[in-house]
Amino acid sequence: MPYYLLLSRSITHAQRMSRILERSGITARFFRPPMGLTDRGCSYAVRIAEGYLPTAMERLRAEGLLPMRVFYAGADGSFSEVSI
Repeated sequence: MPYYLLLSRSITHAQRMSRILERSGITARFFRPPMGLTDRGCSYAVRIAEGYLPTAMERLRAEGLLPMRVFYAGADGSFSEVSI
C-alpha cells in the first residue's frame, strides 16, 4: 500500500510531528528511515497514509514543524521525493 514518509532531523522532531498528526486524526508512526533516503545518522521518519499528505502538511505548517524532506513510497517499494 502506498504511503508518504516525512523525514525529520531528530527523534524529538519526529515525535512532535507524530503527536500533532495523531491529534488531527491522522495515523502517524515514527521510525528510522530506510537507508539511502538520508545521509544524516540522527534522522527519523513519520509514516502517513497516501491520502493524508495535504491535511498533514497543513497541520504541520500551522504548528511551524515542517519535515526536512517528503518521500512517496509506491506500491512497488520505490521511493520518490515530493516537493512541499
